[in-house]
Amino acid sequence: MTLRKLVPLVFSLGLLGCGSATPVVAAPDASTPASDGAVLDAPTGDVPTGDVDFARGVRGRRYCEVLAGAISGPTVRLDVYSTYGLNECPDAAWRALDVAALRTELGVPVVALNGPRYWTIDAFESAAVQDPTVRSLSGIPMRIAGRIEVPLAVVAAGSAPYTERTVRRDSTVRFASGGRVYELIDPMDRVYVMQSYTVQREAQTEASLSVLGARLQLPTGWRFRTRVLTEDVRVVAEGGLATVTTDDVGNTYQRSQQRP
Repeated sequence: MTLRKLVPLVFSLGLLGCGSATPVVAAPDASTPASDGAVLDAPTGDVPTGDVDFARGVRGRRYCEVLAGAISGPTVRLDVYSTYGLNECPDAAWRALDVAALRTELGVPVVALNGPRYWTIDAFESAAVQDPTVRSLSGIPMRIAGRIEVPLAVVAAGSAPYTERTVRRDSTVRFASGGRVYELIDPMDRVYVMQSYTVQREAQTEASLSVLGARLQLPTGWRFRTRVLTEDVRVVAEGGLATVTTDDVGNTYQRSQQRP
């Protein structure tokens, strides 16, 4: 088993960049709803006050995350440090980050970098940070947006794009009327709306997302769609559960209640 599988797995579970306040992976048991992957448990968060405004002005904001932690028994436990609300992840400083140096700085054996990423939503209507204390990581101000416990068995199993994962959380994100959305539609006509895009694997801009469908290696029966909204759309984690997926570039999506 290799921890190199860890970051893409966390992407696919939708933990990063999805507004979940304190995500914790729970090992499936008899009480866990059936899903294609691990189910996560995240307490409801309140919209924070202070220098973060999750309620507006989110679209296009750039952020980066540092995952830091250790293996503890059968799990990998990680703090997710985020720049969101503090800075927009200065490029030179981000590129200069050294994983080995961060392990020493944080006193942990496991460090992974996620980003830069950019939001494609317009607002969080429910969100919070796990720990508002600001810490400089190799010169970049960050704070702990969430904490994750990933079972080693789940890490070993890995993940794949266009695979559904179920996230337990209470959250609502809003896409505003007049804004553009980017959607995956599966063979059952279920719609997944993009929440963030990444430039970690290849160069992307929001403008380039309009032709993203031509670059994706879509499975049979899947399609990509982009459109301008004529009314606000809210994507809700119904019953405390959100269903998420990724494309093969690493962009993250959440299943909505819409139909094509």
